[in-house]
Amino acid sequence: MPLLAVLAAGTLSACGATDPPIPQASSTTATRQASFPLTIQRTGGIAGFRDTISIDADGHVLAGTKQGQVSCDLDRASLALLNEAALQVHDTDQPTGPPATHSDAMTVTFGAGTGVLTIDDARLVMAAPVVNQVLADVTGTAANRKLCT
Repeated sequence: MPLLAVLAAGTLSACGATDPPIPQASSTTATRQASFPLTIQRTGGIAGFRDTISIDADGHVLAGTKQGQVSCDLDRASLALLNEAALQVHDTDQPTGPPATHSDAMTVTFGAGTGVLTIDDARLVMAAPVVNQVLADVTGTAANRKLCT
């Protein structure tokens, strides 16, 4: 019984902690590697986005935006989280759903290997904040970057 009490106390002590704004990857002893490079693409919108991002296994990011080509390095925690999300993308996955019916529709996709999903797919919900911040980092000024420096 004392062991059960210790486990219960440890579990309860974690309650009430505030969540970080960007989710962290789960820690495991043997991390599986996703099929790199990972890709992010944002198209459409009223601003006419056409951003493409390629992320290597070492965290190096190469992006093509309206502002030109951008190169930076993703922090380890964000890379681990994107790797974890990429493991949910299967090679046969392709975005599904009805075609956009309005002229300013914007689409953000995340890919690993030959599979691609829209960022609002339930399997990628944990990666959406990181994907959105990486897009902001590569389209903003270098001084304001948060994850990709």
